Amino acid sequence: MIFASHRPRLEIPTSLTIWNFLFNSDYSPLGRQSTAELAGYTNAVTKERVRYDELKDHTTHVSTALVKKYGLQKGDTVALFSPNTIWYPVAMLATIRAGGIISGASPAYNVEEMTYALKKSEAKILMTVPSSMEVALPAARNAGIPAERVLLIDGEKDGYTNMKQLLDIGKSFGPGGQVPPLRMSAGQTNKDLCGFLSFSSGTTGLPKAVMISHQNVIAQCLQVQQVTPADYKKILAVLPLFHITGLVHQMHMPVLLNAEVYMLPSFTMESMLSAVEEYKITELLLVPPILIRFVHDPVVDKYNLSHIKRFSSGAALISAEVLQKLEKKFPGTGFKQGYGMTESCSCITNHPIDKTAYKYAQHGGTIVANTEVKIIHPETGQEMGYNEEGEVLARGPQVVMGYLNNEKATRETFDADGWLHTGDVGFITEEGFITITDRIKEMIKVKGIAVSPAEIEDLLLGHPVVEDTAVTSIPDDYSGERPKAYVVLKPGVRENNSDLVALGRQLIQYVKEKKVRHKWIMAVEFVDEIPKSASGKILRRILRDMEKNDGGNERRFIVKDDRARARL
Repeated sequence: MIFASHRPRLEIPTSLTIWNFLFNSDYSPLGRQSTAELAGYTNAVTKERVRYDELKDHTTHVSTALVKKYGLQKGDTVALFSPNTIWYPVAMLATIRAGGIISGASPAYNVEEMTYALKKSEAKILMTVPSSMEVALPAARNAGIPAERVLLIDGEKDGYTNMKQLLDIGKSFGPGGQVPPLRMSAGQTNKDLCGFLSFSSGTTGLPKAVMISHQNVIAQCLQVQQVTPADYKKILAVLPLFHITGLVHQMHMPVLLNAEVYMLPSFTMESMLSAVEEYKITELLLVPPILIRFVHDPVVDKYNLSHIKRFSSGAALISAEVLQKLEKKFPGTGFKQGYGMTESCSCITNHPIDKTAYKYAQHGGTIVANTEVKIIHPETGQEMGYNEEGEVLARGPQVVMGYLNNEKATRETFDADGWLHTGDVGFITEEGFITITDRIKEMIKVKGIAVSPAEIEDLLLGHPVVEDTAVTSIPDDYSGERPKAYVVLKPGVRENNSDLVALGRQLIQYVKEKKVRHKWIMAVEFVDEIPKSASGKILRRILRDMEKNDGGNERRFIVKDDRARARL
């Protein structure tokens, strides 16, 4: 059966671009609020602020500079490689206004990963910060981006154009010289217009560039707005802006809601708690690892957090034990959860306003407006009913365009009838709540960030002692999951190495040197063979079963890295 949303149907505009939606439409707060009433983006530490009417002006001037000085054309990609800053949405919406495409990258990327992102997204301009130049410059050079097209989104560095200079360049053309905002071609809708490339490993394989349309973002904003409490007027931007949650919920949604966003430039538990206390944040959008620290970290007790009304989370499952402790520590609060992925531009489901009690907390919410869900048997494809487990499929205006230059992966994930095959296993209750129970897909979720086993396997196979390998997940209290590698050594290596512990640590260090922190392996287990199907596909289910049914098997040789716990 097909499960349809019970929420009132929304009229999703098809002729508006994102920039016009936020600033030049009936949806925009700019036409309804006085200047004094307009919210904006505030640096939670320095108090520097960009009000939303200033955001409109700044994005106009920066888009003019990008087009007239740097030759940005419709369909060109601008990569943003930066931590959270109030100037990130300025660069983002300036590019969108000019018809460009934004590709966000993790500020933790190394040169190899950043090079891959720039090449894959076909970026023409890179915007970054001075502290990331050691990675940004060689990556840009590897991707064929000239140094003069490496711009500073925040901060200053001699020889590189910074944000203030971009604004001045744009202003120098005068009111009549500003480039007009993007207009869609005849017969085109905002569903056909790509605005963002967000990297995801999808259901399998190496990271792919997810094509997110203008309509996807607009639809998701309206879907979430429909179930957002009227008092949601202060947002703490803790989550990274390059992530789909940051993109929608910390940059676009707040403008629509006329809500103030407090940008946290770098995360520590103390800096976050200080901001929550200082700005009286009533609802916190966090990932499970931070929620776990809320109930376990004694530093939390040093702050007055009595004004918190609700916690909100997504990206990974939260244990019942953590939820019970959270409710006990913060009595009288509520809890919301959303379920979705990059390929659904964030939420497929979320909690309605009247269902935020903790008894609903382990569910992923109910289906958002204009959206349908199917649960199918993973092997037969048969449609399942209430409370019957199967793969979750979703269809709606927030489901993205596909993967850039990857027709095969697009066909595998998005079928001809418009259904997104999530690779997650779950069921729908009679009350309409979704519960996710398992994953068909191979992705490892580290602090809510998808990590591709194939990417780590490819790296390990390049090590001189590795004959074969498979990577899967192991549970981790703080990160949800962490990667673990199963390794078959090349003939003769085991015999010639009496210290397998040192060899295991060498492989752990090898991954650390080549990959960003959330891709580090927590353990190496040396095995005689990797379980595979007749077609050669790794049978990760067998490896996961090995972990579940460990039983203290003395014959297993495992080297662990106790120092690799994720720093939040």
